Amino acid sequence: MAIYAAELERVIGAPRALVWAVVSDTNRWDRAAGLAAARYGWTTADGKRVRIARARELGLPLEWIEPPYQWIEGSMVEGERRFLKGPLRTGGFRVTLSDVAGGTRVSCRAYVDAGWVVGAMQKVQFARALRRYLGGIASVLEGRSGEDASDDEPAVVQARRLLAVGYAEAASGPRTLTDTATLALRAARLRETGVSEDLVNRLVAHLRDRPDEEVASMRPFELSRVWGAERRDVLRAFLFATQAGLTSLSWQVNCPVCRVGAASADSLGALGGTSHCGACEIDYEVDFAQHVEAVFPIHEAVRRVTPALYCASSPAFLPHVLAQLRIAAGASVSHPIELPTGSLHLRTLWKARTADIELVTRPARLTIEVTDDGLRVTSSPESATGPAEIVVHNRSQDEVALLLERASWSADAVLGTTIASMSEFANLFATEAPAAGVELSVGHVALLFSDLTGSTALYERVGDARAFAIVEDHFRLCERQIAENGGAIVKTMGDAVMASFPTLGEGVRAALGMIRAHDAKYAEMGLGVKLGVHAGPCLLVRANERRDYFGTTVNVSARLQAQAASSELVLTEEHARSAELAPLLEGLPERRFEAHLKGIREQQRLVAVHVGAEPATGQRDG
Repeated sequence: MAIYAAELERVIGAPRALVWAVVSDTNRWDRAAGLAAARYGWTTADGKRVRIARARELGLPLEWIEPPYQWIEGSMVEGERRFLKGPLRTGGFRVTLSDVAGGTRVSCRAYVDAGWVVGAMQKVQFARALRRYLGGIASVLEGRSGEDASDDEPAVVQARRLLAVGYAEAASGPRTLTDTATLALRAARLRETGVSEDLVNRLVAHLRDRPDEEVASMRPFELSRVWGAERRDVLRAFLFATQAGLTSLSWQVNCPVCRVGAASADSLGALGGTSHCGACEIDYEVDFAQHVEAVFPIHEAVRRVTPALYCASSPAFLPHVLAQLRIAAGASVSHPIELPTGSLHLRTLWKARTADIELVTRPARLTIEVTDDGLRVTSSPESATGPAEIVVHNRSQDEVALLLERASWSADAVLGTTIASMSEFANLFATEAPAAGVELSVGHVALLFSDLTGSTALYERVGDARAFAIVEDHFRLCERQIAENGGAIVKTMGDAVMASFPTLGEGVRAALGMIRAHDAKYAEMGLGVKLGVHAGPCLLVRANERRDYFGTTVNVSARLQAQAASSELVLTEEHARSAELAPLLEGLPERRFEAHLKGIREQQRLVAVHVGAEPATGQRDG
């Protein structure tokens, strides 16, 4: 056995962070290098939980262990495979990057430890692949600046947007054939829904032209940035596209620790209340508001895409991780790193040790001491004029894998409560609900309850037919305000409406809009509307074959509405005084009071906000 390595150095005319984001994607590299797709699982080696993979190449069965890769965003990445079966002993890939005039110098090395026949063949294959791969990356990134990125956005996410408007097979991956007749037929259906022509054309072109990996699990909010379109408009287009048969809807359950998809389901009915992450070796309760993400694969009738995994350890799958380093027991390491300001989270694999820090300025040095019991982090008082230095001392008895993460960054994900609170989803996917008997935890959702006042007298005054038509128009008016403010009707109950929103602010904006629109049209008829809005945790359940919410937040929302008079919105004092609502409620007349809410033990301090022309004095029932 001997080491056979292919090396290549090239300058690419693009910022180092963007070049790193693509070059370091070892899943792309392994595919470009002609390596076989693998089936991944987990095993224990030297007392540590590590990935194990199996594949077949040239008819030979391969099996290897993949220790955690090492990387520093914008600077380097290296990974290794330790083979248990096959003609290789080890194999690996290392990249380092540096700034030069006109762009970024990329130095790559791909190697295997093998016999001379296999090793020589692999060296030639790697050399050709490196030329194609770096050439493909250059063709996509040359001249790009990434100027639309925010300061805390990972380089991987920036690069993904740039890759979505260029194509080079070596860097972007293959494109399977599209059934153009089916695509055209179903695109015509989508055009009939009222989705804008521009969005239809963009979506159709994306489904037809983009590589397999970009259509296998689409994120509407990510594409909205690529297309320069409003997020909700793009999500709405995907919902109608799913009904038209262009895309499908899947539910991905993301791990709260590593943020990677740990499970998926084709329907809400297939989701359980708990999930397991093999990478973190934890079981956790599924929070519909935080862990469940709606993703949209291309429909198999349009294009049959089978996602293939070439390297599960790629940094691209963990865009929030700035650095991942392995340090031997008793050893110390030092690396240059470009630290962002803001919140950082540190943790170790194999043994749970965590620390959180807040960087107001970029320090010249970040020192991390790892012990058997925890992490201790200190930063130098001097500010960095260039890259900072990260120094890690491993004082523990075992090798550690240390991760440095952006704590405040979150992906452009369509989370459960966001999509469930869209009127289009409520109408198009009315029966999409948890399985009978399954209660999905919802960590935070805003719920609105409204009721109509004066309707009984209206029926007596104008007759049943006319009154019924007015009440139906009232419901349509409410639905418009709810939809325009990011919510969806959960159900109607007589003259009452229950609606859900991702945030408290959206629910209150809808409530204020409902009162103003309703009073402008129906106040002279003696009709009014009263509302309560509350936000907090609850459960998502199936009731009467539809989605419904259950729990204390639901009860409080309903009881707040019962405390309101016509043209009033009632909130808890805590919510009414929150910074989120202050701009919305400023200048509106209010009354403060205390009340016992049915089913709630403690007396509540409440605020009733009057939105009509004159403060309400009485009527609280319909």
